[in-house]
Amino acid sequence: MVRIVVRKFGYVEDRFADEVLEVLRDCYDRINGDAVKIVDLYLFDKSSTMNALLNEEKRKLGIKTSAFEESYYALHDAWHGTPRIMVAHDKISALPELVRMGSLRHEAAHTILHGSLEFYSFPLSASLTRLEEEGVVSRQMARDLLHLVSVAAKDFEVTRLLYGNQFVEDQVAFNKHILEPSEEDREAWELAKEDQASRLLVLASILKTICCAAPLLKDDDHGRETSESIKNSLAHLPEEASERLLGILEVAKKFGRNTHENVGLLLAKTVDELVVGRRTLGLSQREEHKR
Repeated sequence: MVRIVVRKFGYVEDRFADEVLEVLRDCYDRINGDAVKIVDLYLFDKSSTMNALLNEEKRKLGIKTSAFEESYYALHDAWHGTPRIMVAHDKISALPELVRMGSLRHEAAHTILHGSLEFYSFPLSASLTRLEEEGVVSRQMARDLLHLVSVAAKDFEVTRLLYGNQFVEDQVAFNKHILEPSEEDREAWELAKEDQASRLLVLASILKTICCAAPLLKDDDHGRETSESIKNSLAHLPEEASERLLGILEVAKKFGRNTHENVGLLLAKTVDELVVGRRTLGLSQREEHKR
């Protein structure tokens, strides 16, 4: 049986803590109760408190990636050697019940598959180093791109594991929710498309969400719905960018059981598709000419 050690930050009702624990324990029991021995569960009253703790820990640990976690309502890591799940009560409680359950199971599956420090440290590839030397990307941009691609590959593995263990309806609901583009997503692209570094990171962030949903495409009942959700999540992008992201998604069909190899495959394809002719993909040549 998995031992879950709970810590609360701010006022978190016992009822909420019990509900989270029930979902997590059921998930561990149904997948593989022996896959992980201990999990730290941090429950926060507010997402701002969670983000403040994360930023302080990243500073102390020397973690250089940007603060992509600020929009999350639940997340995982193993920065201290023990798998940890963090949940922001104010954000996750606003979700529909099935989406909320899908999110918590998503984090539980990460602790099973990616519950040690080795899954949070990936070396910069030769292709990223070369692009940095050529002045196409900065060191920070290379770090952030590697981080986003590694998260995308790990999210694919998580949904694959959950789907393979009959967690279907909740994962469909969860992925449909995160694929729905918000007004903030559309504004982020409008702001980013004028700057090559911002373009690349926005596109890589979108890659994360479509990779997470990809294992559901093969489902007889929900595959078409998932495909439509993925296409809808790309609707605010130029056609060329959407096509290239879908092209990157194809490489996930080659994923095996080795996370580092999967990250390497996805990163190579991402660089090939999104960094074109010494510039990051943004506008097509035809659209660029009109400018």
